[in-house]
This record gives sequence, structure tokens and C-alpha cells, in this order.
Amino acid sequence: MGIFFLYLFIASATPLFLWKEKRKLALASLPLLIAMWVLSGFYVTDSLSSAAHTFFMVLFSFNVLMAHVAAIVLYVKPKWWKRYASD
Repeated sequence: MGIFFLYLFIASATPLFLWKEKRKLALASLPLLIAMWVLSGFYVTDSLSSAAHTFFMVLFSFNVLMAHVAAIVLYVKPKWWKRYASD
């Protein structure tokens, strides 16, 4: 459960990563994050149906994936471009 909440917070930090360079994408991720937090409350109390549980896991996985892609696009990709541009 601890890893679950760790990734929940990492996914929630995605708009902070994106805010400076990609504001529209950061704002677009907010409704998904709100839905993820609401569903996580139901998940902790075991009051999700099977369909809602599946939807929550897909939403959670998508948000974590988006957080990782945002980190790569914002922090790794510029270093790659600088390295290859100097060659």
C-alpha cells in the first residue's frame, strides 16, 4: 500500500513538472488527478465495484505513465538534444 501512495503522489506532481513549459497539458491532467484521488478514497475503504476498480487501476496507471513521460520530455530530452547538437 505504501508504494501505491508513493506513486499516487508522483502522479499528482505531474502538473508541477509541466507547469512552466506545457501549461495546457498540466491543466488537462488536473481532472484526471481529481478523479484518481476521489477513487483512491473509495479504494482504501473497499467500496469500489469491479468495474470501478478496473477503471481506477487504468486511470492510476495512465497518470503514473504520464508523470514518467513528462519527466523524460522535460528533463532527459533537452540533454539529449544538447549532446547531439554539439556533435
